[in-house]
Order: sequence, then C-alpha cells, then structure tokens
Amino acid sequence: MFKRLIFIVLILPSLLLANPILAQDTAIQPVVHTQEVASITAADAIVEEGVLAPQKLQANVALHTLAELRQLLEQAEKIANGESQYNVTEPIAVVLHGEEIKAFIRSNYRSNKALVDLAARLDAFNVIDVKVCKRWMGANGIMENQLPPFVEAVPFGGGERDRLEQAGYAYF
Repeated sequence: MFKRLIFIVLILPSLLLANPILAQDTAIQPVVHTQEVASITAADAIVEEGVLAPQKLQANVALHTLAELRQLLEQAEKIANGESQYNVTEPIAVVLHGEEIKAFIRSNYRSNKALVDLAARLDAFNVIDVKVCKRWMGANGIMENQLPPFVEAVPFGGGERDRLEQAGYAYF
C-alpha cells in the first residue's frame, strides 16, 4: 500500500509532465468539422447501450404513385410501432408534390378510402404530418378546401423538403 502511495505521489506526476502528448496545452484543439447526413440506414443509426438515438424522419416520395405512398405510410406505421431500426421523436413528415395528391381530394375519397383513412389515422396519432405542395396544386386546379383538414398546404414541396433536411430530418 505504501509503495502504491509513493508511486502516485512522486512518480506519476513526473511521468505525466515528461510525456509531451499528455502535457500539451488543452486550449489548442483541432477543429472538428461535422456534416449532416440526409438519409439514415440501419447501419447509420446510433446505438447507445442498446437504445437507438432519437431521429427526425421524412418520407422519400419519389415515384408519386399511390402504391408508393401506401408503402411509405405502412412503413411509417411500423416505425411508430417500434418495428424498425428508427427511434422517431416527432411525427414523420410526408411531403407530397405530385399526382399522389389527387388521392386526397374529397371527390376521390371513395376510390382511395383505405389510403386516406390510413393517412388520417396516422396523422391523428401524431405518427405522420402530411404536407402538400401549393404550387403543384395550383398548376393542377386543386384548391385547399378540396382536401381533408389533416393535410397541410405548403408553398413549395421541394422547398419544404429542403427546409426539413436543414432542420435535421433524414429520409427513410
């Protein structure tokens, strides 16, 4: 015990001062550059003690088909139920800016009932947040009052997707 105490008091400080790496000025540190990632995969998810780090997600609507939209909504539901590698902290943003918007027009409800009801249910439980492009709607003669109340119109779909990316939302 006495030898250990002598080592700690007398020898350890001299080793620390003799080591140039440990004795460096801590005020001089290298600059660390970070870059946000626009999409997340299972390999990118940060796991800390078995718990996934919270993430903000937006659906990557690319094909603008009803089948693609249904698949994204079903995947969002699985994410909300904890059946995926994601740990969401906010509703998943679903920005629509193409033909799929027509499914939400009230006069098309009967033919798209299952899809619209799924979206409405997910929105009601704060799983998703559906946004549609006003610019696309205007070019296609669709008025905001033709859409269900849970659908939010944004000025430009592409701009909204960019804004969400800047706010830290990743695509799934």
